[in-house]
Amino acid sequence: MKTQIKKKVLALAMGLLLFVGIGSAVPVFDVVKVRAATGDDDSGDTDFEKYLNYDKFKKDDRRSKYRKYKKAKDKYGFDSSKEKFAAKACYRVIKDLRKAGAVKAVLKATHPCYEGYKDYKRYKKYYSPLKKYRKYRKYDKDEYDQDGKYDKYDKENYKKAYERYRKTKGKNQANLGGNSLGPEITVGILSFTRDQLGDDSFRLKANKDYVIKSNKNKVIATVLATQDTRVKYYGDKKLRVYNYDPDVDDEEMLISSEVRFEAADGKHNEMIFEITKPDINCYGDNCNEYRGKLELKHSNSTRKTWVINTLPLEHYVWGMGEITGTGDMEYNRVMTISYRTYGYWKIKYSTKFASEGFKVNATPGNQLYFGYDWETGHDRIKTAAQNTRGKLVLYDGRIAITPYSSYTDGRTRSWEEHWGSKNYPWCQSVKDPYGKHPSMSTKKLFAAGNHMVGLSAHGALDRADHGWNYERILNYYYDGIDIFTAY
Repeated sequence: MKTQIKKKVLALAMGLLLFVGIGSAVPVFDVVKVRAATGDDDSGDTDFEKYLNYDKFKKDDRRSKYRKYKKAKDKYGFDSSKEKFAAKACYRVIKDLRKAGAVKAVLKATHPCYEGYKDYKRYKKYYSPLKKYRKYRKYDKDEYDQDGKYDKYDKENYKKAYERYRKTKGKNQANLGGNSLGPEITVGILSFTRDQLGDDSFRLKANKDYVIKSNKNKVIATVLATQDTRVKYYGDKKLRVYNYDPDVDDEEMLISSEVRFEAADGKHNEMIFEITKPDINCYGDNCNEYRGKLELKHSNSTRKTWVINTLPLEHYVWGMGEITGTGDMEYNRVMTISYRTYGYWKIKYSTKFASEGFKVNATPGNQLYFGYDWETGHDRIKTAAQNTRGKLVLYDGRIAITPYSSYTDGRTRSWEEHWGSKNYPWCQSVKDPYGKHPSMSTKKLFAAGNHMVGLSAHGALDRADHGWNYERILNYYYDGIDIFTAY
């Protein structure tokens, strides 16, 4: 029993980050004084969410158009083809007489075809333009009876997102390709204000030779592993890159708004960059080494310079800062699958950080990523990731975001109950005696940030300690999901 308690303390007290899958999260450093995820609903960032809302608008709109068609048919339609053709013949007769100079009042009072003329005229004006909507009969259902509730989504940005998503929508959304390490993900790992990068330089070293490229992907210089590259904010939204040499005063290499650093031999997965800066600030104890490719990009929208790490999704999972990996391996597998699923979803759909040049932010606002330092210092995370390589959580063929928080009050909450949307049916409320906090009330749990939607981290750890495998744990907390191996 003491061994199990110790394992839980190590797994949760040293660094479990409570990931909402859609918003911000805060690390847990104390098992008793829990600080869990804030639970901000950031799902509107995705094309998928906009696709769903625009689709609802379209269905509501189609039902409305069908109702207008039906009403016009009942009022202005004909009971039979014979009646319609007779009225059409009268319409032509009266039209010809009017063209010949006949007086309308006289025709109305004396001509036997005038009533047929009026009926067909109303048919042409009020019914014929709506006949094209008879194909929407299938939308004449109560489920689409929203009385304009979704009209607010009839906007160009929702329509464009709908079209983008529809093009990628297929039987299975896990179709980004990539080799055995998965598709590449771009991660915003650090940011500096203009003053921060103007007062002191950003410094870079590596384990082997690398090249520096411009924003047009042109190789500007090759740097030896023994050398030190430095970057400062130059002004006018530009960065100044130079090779540090004590015998040369600020040897200039490149001035650009975007600079890339890549392995000279093209073997990027073996490339390890070391970042140093006196006032560097990140969420991990050691987070200055990163595997893969690096990029510095100045964003005009945020007026910051971002350090962006580009690497395969699997290597991203190896550096996940959500857990320390000291818990039961089945629990570690649960968390690596959840982490990977979120990253895959962000690659595929997120546009939130498009102006900054990356897909996911390595802070509690998305999910923590500490890079190569964490990978090497917490090798059980890497082992769990390798055990579950390429596995994603899907629901009905689509990527299923998997929110979780630390504790519950004895049951989880459905997505609809907590965040109001019906678009995430795999997040249903389930009993959770395994993750129930021993003393905190529901009110205090919510105040501490435990949204209680989806997976209960303490519950998952408890179930892993009692012999449940990762598939059973995930299927308990998420309803109707599939665990799919994408690569």
